[in-house]
Amino acid sequence: MLKHHEKILQIMNDSNITFNVGLNKDEKGEMLVTFYDARYKKNFGKYGQSVATYYADTLLGKDDWGKSIAGVGLNLYGGVDDWYITGSNATDVTNFIEENTNE
Repeated sequence: MLKHHEKILQIMNDSNITFNVGLNKDEKGEMLVTFYDARYKKNFGKYGQSVATYYADTLLGKDDWGKSIAGVGLNLYGGVDDWYITGSNATDVTNFIEENTNE
């Protein structure tokens, strides 16, 4: 479980759900992006409830899984209707990843 992020982005989807987006590295040094529902900080910690974690390269379209999510959006978890990000949010997330992983 990721407990500390050096970089955090906060975004809000069009259902007014605020997500904290954290960057961290896995044990192999690959960059991970974790989305947290900020409504649940009381029960789950300072970032909120963990919703989904992806490899940064997957979200940027830099691996063999598909294209970048920029401008497209992303369903973070199919079991909860509000857990998605819009195309605009996705662009913010990809910009955040690129700005904070090319240091």
